[in-house]
Amino acid sequence: MLSKNTLRILLLAAFFIETLCITWLMKFEDLAAITSVVYFFSGIAIAKIILFLPKPAKPIISFDNKSEKIFKVFLITITCFLICFFSISIMKDNPFDYHNADMLPVIKTMDQRFLNGQWRHVYDNVPEIWGGSQPIYLPAMWLPFAPAVALNIDVRWMTVFCLIIVFAVSVLLISFKQKYSYFILVIAAMLLWWLLSEDDTHGLIGLSEEGVIILYYFLLVLALVSENIFFISILACFCVLSRYALIGWVPAFFIYLLLNKKNKQAIIFSSIGVLFFLFFFIIPFGWNAFMQLIKLPSQYVDFSKRVWQDSPETFTDYIGFAKFFGANKMNQLHQLLISLSFIVPTAFILIYHLLKKKMNFSNIPLAALKISIVIFYNFIDVPYMYLFFTSSFVSLAMVAIFIRNEKVELSN
Repeated sequence: MLSKNTLRILLLAAFFIETLCITWLMKFEDLAAITSVVYFFSGIAIAKIILFLPKPAKPIISFDNKSEKIFKVFLITITCFLICFFSISIMKDNPFDYHNADMLPVIKTMDQRFLNGQWRHVYDNVPEIWGGSQPIYLPAMWLPFAPAVALNIDVRWMTVFCLIIVFAVSVLLISFKQKYSYFILVIAAMLLWWLLSEDDTHGLIGLSEEGVIILYYFLLVLALVSENIFFISILACFCVLSRYALIGWVPAFFIYLLLNKKNKQAIIFSSIGVLFFLFFFIIPFGWNAFMQLIKLPSQYVDFSKRVWQDSPETFTDYIGFAKFFGANKMNQLHQLLISLSFIVPTAFILIYHLLKKKMNFSNIPLAALKISIVIFYNFIDVPYMYLFFTSSFVSLAMVAIFIRNEKVELSN
């Protein structure tokens, strides 16, 4: 039986290593291959460790005393200021131009069409971008930027807003009566500083739309801890209707509910999924738009080959296993991505459900979520740096929640 201190140290160490790999070790391009492998196994380690921890105590957000409340408000205020201050500079240094990155300009056009009531034309080509760019974003990806478009402000402020929420909630999750919680704060600060000071490396704030994805997945962790099936179902829908990363976890979680005789929850989970799919996608935007996006994964291989030609450093210098395959084996990588994304989460659920007869594992859905994200992003066709921060914030939420737990001991 491992002591609670040992479990805490292992969890913090895995989180620190994962964060180090996605931040400062990126400066050592010669170590990219080793870093990718270490990053992968540190993420797997986080998932494995939380299996042995008891379910988190609720509520997961609370204040131990008045001084802690004041300290947390201070930290959140400072964090908010730093994110806004650096983001202004980042946006100034990265003009909103599709020649730099076309993701947000395409999303802005989609939102403009949506706000103008042209719902059936949201997914039409955008002739102003590259002579006709095809929108490829799922509804939960582009719709959150509509308020910024309606207010005629830079849509990147939505990413800033999402990061502020995620870091603020992370501070609220930490219980400072636990001595190890200060290490979480240090690691979170390290991640924050990298996001703000090295945007030219990853482009999360200046070029990407990934802030909303980070927020969805972060909140899904909280939903799973709450065990509220409505909260879980809604957040899972937002995740799936923004990026495909969760696609393999959804059937695995459904199987988990059935195996644990939670048939009513399984019905609610699947029903909300169907309703979201219909009313959030098919009815407003049409079946053709859906079929158009279904065909997208088959185009990723050709796209990845073009990126290999134009920007090989995207693969060779940063995180991800694509570097080990090379430009000529992108088909194999893509097939592996699809296969593992579906097989691993379900196999994980089934294996640990059977093992529960011998050992009392906890937090299986949460561990499966982390495993799913680790598999998807490490085997992704084109490993742009900004994509990987979703996994970092999932880890941050999990570590903050489990470290604050009073009873941390190995379950038998």
